[in-house]
Amino acid sequence: MDDNHPNRTSSLSEQTQVNLEDSRPSNVGNGKQNDQSIHASQTQSQSRPELVEINNPENTSIPSNAPMQAPGAVPFPPLHSTNTTHSSMKAYSSFSNSTKILIVAIGGIAGIFSPISSNIFVPAIPTLSNAFHKSESAISQAVTIYLIFQAITPSFLGSLSDSYGRRPIYIGTLIVYLAANIGLALTPTSAYWLLLVLRALQATGGSAVIAIGFGCVTDVAEPRERGKYSAFFQFGAMSGPAFGPLLGAILTQTLGWRSIFWFLAIFTGVVLIPLILFLPETLRSLVGDGSIPPPALNTSPIILLRQRKMKRELKEKGEVEGEKVERPPRKPYQPLSAFMVLVESPEILLIFLFVSLLYLEFYSSLTLYSTVLKDKYGLSELKIGLCYLPSGVGTIISTQLNGRQLDYYFRKEEKRVGGDYRKKPEEFDIEYTRIRCLAPFTIMFLIAVTVQGWCLDAKAPLAAPLVFNFFVGLGSGTIASATVYGQDVKPGKGGAISASLNLVRCIFGAIGVAAIQSIYKGIGVGWTFVLLSGIVILGIPMPLLVIKKGKIWRNNRQAKDAEKKRLKEEKKIQNRV
Repeated sequence: MDDNHPNRTSSLSEQTQVNLEDSRPSNVGNGKQNDQSIHASQTQSQSRPELVEINNPENTSIPSNAPMQAPGAVPFPPLHSTNTTHSSMKAYSSFSNSTKILIVAIGGIAGIFSPISSNIFVPAIPTLSNAFHKSESAISQAVTIYLIFQAITPSFLGSLSDSYGRRPIYIGTLIVYLAANIGLALTPTSAYWLLLVLRALQATGGSAVIAIGFGCVTDVAEPRERGKYSAFFQFGAMSGPAFGPLLGAILTQTLGWRSIFWFLAIFTGVVLIPLILFLPETLRSLVGDGSIPPPALNTSPIILLRQRKMKRELKEKGEVEGEKVERPPRKPYQPLSAFMVLVESPEILLIFLFVSLLYLEFYSSLTLYSTVLKDKYGLSELKIGLCYLPSGVGTIISTQLNGRQLDYYFRKEEKRVGGDYRKKPEEFDIEYTRIRCLAPFTIMFLIAVTVQGWCLDAKAPLAAPLVFNFFVGLGSGTIASATVYGQDVKPGKGGAISASLNLVRCIFGAIGVAAIQSIYKGIGVGWTFVLLSGIVILGIPMPLLVIKKGKIWRNNRQAKDAEKKRLKEEKKIQNRV
């Protein structure tokens, strides 16, 4: 084979990307293959100087008559930094911008299912109470059960996608979600227990799409543009809270409560078809920057058909197929990785706890809003659903504003230190850069939700709580900031990071839903949100502590890990002697 052939050059560049991303040696084949790889690297280094810089970080000259390495040597030593387009290395992702948008768009639309399945159910609670001959409190348990499973299951499925790939887990979970919705639509009213079981199954299938979707964003978007792509992803995901209550009210009043689950089942099928046909595998431990062909299980049918057609044409022409793709080792499945992120990384835990306090108050506001509108203003279910629109619109706008804010401050810090977080981790203040983005939304949310509470308490003209309801939604843009920060400091664990945040915030949300009605009856809606806002204010020292201590904690962990590795290597050497 000609070592200067462009395909050979592309293969070499892809292998370089895998080494840079995973920080581990390349798979080494037989001696002949290694000699070819070494010769290809030398030939390519002469024609492309940037590859010399990758191989030779000190940028020293390499003589043209340098001796060949022995068979079995690794042609590219592993580097500990992940390259980005802001450096002189190869682009972070080989996916085109249009493909990135396709990946994020499909993920964002699929992400609707997790939040919408919870609140689309709320307007139908009185109707379901009559149909199943149960109290509204008993039917509300279906909401609590959904939130509990929404918290737990992504912790295992998000980690699974970090090991076996995004695509197969995406498809599998949505098939489970589709089956659960069909079952809910057919549930007999004499089987209340089946309603609860299927709601748990619905949460299991629908809730993981957020964790997997954020993992895809991490795979294809480098840190300096993650805010933008996270905003695109959340635009779809946050449409659930925006339009779920209204949609649930319309379907319940016009077609009955079963139509809610038939709608979700049909919608799932509509999303599942293009996802199966077009979504590429993005997990970097399988496909690198996207240029390594994925295994058959992770390949879309369209790509499989193209590959088979290409093989058939090559066979007809009598040409030999290319070399077998050398893949990096698959990451082991760590079912508890989402939990370990919280245990091992106090900086991530504290940020997730603070954001979850905000989520608790936000979800409590959503839950109590309908009750107060019915008690104070006597509105019908349909009008109550319309009253959720300002918050939903504000939520969607907040995701876009926060995405741009995240990218703006990241690039500003890049300019200050002369490189990105991967290139200059010591100089780059990732804590302050990401966590400062929480401040404007937190302040806006606390003011808006407290004033909205007193407007409802005083039965002010309906326009007043509606206006502040918009600002409640506008102040909700904190989840993406916490997720992106976690993905920055824990690269390669996009699914686990999103799942761990989902675990904490959904547990807090379930606590809020379980307690909010009792608090409201005891002290009224105004003082209820004064209490909840006060709890959030008490949590403000948590992100401030992370800004001050986060890097110190992380460096200490890295030093301990390096020491353990050194001692382990010394022990191995002693055992050999």
